[in-house]
Amino acid sequence: MINGEIKKVSERTNKMKQLTKFFILIITISLFNNLTYSQWVQTTSGTSSFLTSVQCITNTINYAAGFGGTVLKSRNSGQTWQTLTSPSASNINKIFFPATGTASTGWVASNGVYKSTNAGVNWVQQITTGSYTDLDFIDLNTGFAVFSRTVSKTTNGGTIFTSSNYTSNTAINASKIMCLAGQTVMILGVDNANDTTFVFKSTNLGNTWTQIFRTPGVFFDMKFLSLNTGMMCGNNGLIKRTTNGGTAWNTVTTSVSTDLLGVNIASSSVFYMVGSGGVILKSTNVGVNWFTQTCPVTANLRAINVFAADDKGILVGAGGTILRTTNGGITSFVQTGNEIPQSFSLEQNYPNPFNPQTTFSFSIPNPEYVQLKVYDLLGREAAVLVNENLQPGKYSVTFNASALPSGTYFYRMTAGGFNEVKKMILIK
Repeated sequence: MINGEIKKVSERTNKMKQLTKFFILIITISLFNNLTYSQWVQTTSGTSSFLTSVQCITNTINYAAGFGGTVLKSRNSGQTWQTLTSPSASNINKIFFPATGTASTGWVASNGVYKSTNAGVNWVQQITTGSYTDLDFIDLNTGFAVFSRTVSKTTNGGTIFTSSNYTSNTAINASKIMCLAGQTVMILGVDNANDTTFVFKSTNLGNTWTQIFRTPGVFFDMKFLSLNTGMMCGNNGLIKRTTNGGTAWNTVTTSVSTDLLGVNIASSSVFYMVGSGGVILKSTNVGVNWFTQTCPVTANLRAINVFAADDKGILVGAGGTILRTTNGGITSFVQTGNEIPQSFSLEQNYPNPFNPQTTFSFSIPNPEYVQLKVYDLLGREAAVLVNENLQPGKYSVTFNASALPSGTYFYRMTAGGFNEVKKMILIK
């Protein structure tokens, strides 16, 4: 008798536990229902000027600059932007605040070089002649600026700049300069008439320069992770990578054939590139492989800056375009409905064939780490659509393939022990 009652109590207890788990699951599903996961989201800039430069001082304080002397500032991770006093009526090619300095002191490269000591409220012209294309500072005192074949150097915060030629070739115009560790400085120069790009290097803070590399093609930007590892990007989807300090560069093949205009090294492994037609590329293995990210615009994108620590970032481009992300640019997807699926599934994309957008649908019956990736016929990653832990439910993903050429592609979903591949066709 006593044993029977104990058994009944135990059964009631187990039923209550099961009901509790069920209701918790239902509540969890309802919380995630119709949740949209952010990617690159367009924000209002307040200008139609071509924005050429962006810098994230912190994960909340950001600057952007561009044509017509435009200077913008955001204090909330790029959600809203304030127009600051213009230092010049000419185009601004670079805005820069040294990471080792304070958020109040910075410079712009324009028709000369201008400095602000009050976070962009006011500007003082320090170099009065020359259409400067780029600048970079080691700290608040030592920095460089370039235009044509002239490199200007200061060791006192810009009060005095000394100038010298980094090359005797009058056809080579400097487009980028960057300060690396120690006394190493690099210059990217382009002979546009002959579609040839050059790399110059100094190991004594710009006292002397040596041409270390030359290659066909026009490259627009170059960044270095360290003294050895660097990336450059250029016209027609050109990407090159070095691991020996710029002496030799290997071509990196991707499925993108549009001009790539800007590169950002976010961390020791995460790199980004942007380009014409709304192209956004991301690498998670030190620039060895690249995949596209979905972009909501088709404008030419010029510059990008992402904090890998929290995946917050800003990119800018033509027509006052500003896009922001809070998750490293992961493609948006939506959880739909309240139904808990009974099994894993990956549906055929629709429409198929498509141009340039298509939609994927998939289901997961329990919490799981999900990956959904697109590959070309050679097995190269073309896009990463989902790469995170998800709650049970049905999901919809929109993919914009405007940056990819026509052809046959495959998409693959993995989740726990589930693994499925399907084929799709892009026709432009």
